[in-house]
Amino acid sequence: MKNEWTNTIITNISLALHVITNGVKYHTNRPNHGFVINNETSEKDYHFSDGSVMHTGPNEIFYLPKGSTYSIEEHKKGTCYAINFDANIEDEPFCIKLRNIESLLKSFKKACASWKSQSFLKTTYALRAVYDFIIQAQKELNKDYLSKESLGIIAPAVDIITTDFTNPNLSVSHLASICKISDVYFRKIFLNKFGISPKAYIIQRRIEYAKQLIESRQFSILEVAQSCGYEEQCHFSREFSKHVGLSPQEYKRQN
Repeated sequence: MKNEWTNTIITNISLALHVITNGVKYHTNRPNHGFVINNETSEKDYHFSDGSVMHTGPNEIFYLPKGSTYSIEEHKKGTCYAINFDANIEDEPFCIKLRNIESLLKSFKKACASWKSQSFLKTTYALRAVYDFIIQAQKELNKDYLSKESLGIIAPAVDIITTDFTNPNLSVSHLASICKISDVYFRKIFLNKFGISPKAYIIQRRIEYAKQLIESRQFSILEVAQSCGYEEQCHFSREFSKHVGLSPQEYKRQN
């Protein structure tokens, strides 16, 4: 991915689409640039006319250049979200594995849904998704990776989160003090390693655990909330709805 992407001007959005892949497909002289995100199951190879092959896996983001000719060989069925656009840049195909793809995936889903419904904001949402893609890709490729020694500093905190993430008193300040570093430095190291803040990571672990408890159908929503470190059910319900898109009760009915 070229550094010039940071100065790229997107001149037109031609399409934002949720694509259901189906076997081998051929594309000749692609009319636009394209940014794509695979879903959690999609896996396929792109065979380009120059003989190069780009493998794309689940939850990976990739770029297809304008003018390229290629065939798609699907290994695992799935779907993807694609936005086609025109821009003042030339680049080679690239594929990137993001450590935290949720925010970008949410942006692409919003853009594709708005395009499908022909919302008057469809172009705005698509432009935002394209620039979000550029920002996340550049961050990943140009990241200043911390040394193994620095990552080792937060190892005690990571162990505590893994075993004690349901503790309602678990705080970033406490975790930083265990590592004998400042809150700010702890957050910096953690974010570089996991691609997500410590607080967001703890919430993510709690929500995933809550989903398992709800699916077991052995606990009330209040019991699930308390088991996951939430002292108030309403707080738990807000967090769950924010991350899952459904209330705990709705999730229980669907599972």
